[in-house]
Amino acid sequence: MSLSKLVHIREQVLPVMIDIGIINLTQADDLRMVPLGMIRRNATRMHAVCRYHPGPRGGDKGIDDVKEIAIHPVATEDEWGDYAQFLMYHEMLHAIGHVRHDRFFRDLEARWPDKNARESGPSFGRHLRQRAARWNWTCPRCEREHYRSRRSNGRYLCRVCKVKLIDVPTGQTHDAES
Repeated sequence: MSLSKLVHIREQVLPVMIDIGIINLTQADDLRMVPLGMIRRNATRMHAVCRYHPGPRGGDKGIDDVKEIAIHPVATEDEWGDYAQFLMYHEMLHAIGHVRHDRFFRDLEARWPDKNARESGPSFGRHLRQRAARWNWTCPRCEREHYRSRRSNGRYLCRVCKVKLIDVPTGQTHDAES
């Protein structure tokens, strides 16, 4: 994935942040100077991150303290483009100084205009875990599926039916593309 895609996402997000009153033009220019990057392609739990330069923990942080904003490469694919914009918005909120996920941060986050993008996190996480799975634990009775990287070998039961789960190989390796 190229850096130009991330720059394009950032340039889509900054005008929205200005329009909803989160930042001013000076802060937008400062945010344009923050380096962009990608997190590991095989990450399944982290969707994006705002990394800070080393320094004392706690205290006030600002744009000058930000080392990089990194987004999962799968989020930049066309299917997840709206969610990638929301991730960039979320990480830019961290970059302008809102380090914690407190009520004030969540109120700012809720101002993002695309509600579907705001709520796409769980489905994106499922997509990443399904991509990385080597095994599909399947219930023979209710057919519920649980994507995992390890075999169950009959050690686990379905939460609903209390029947042993069956291991079905997914036919892909950990870093296979879907």
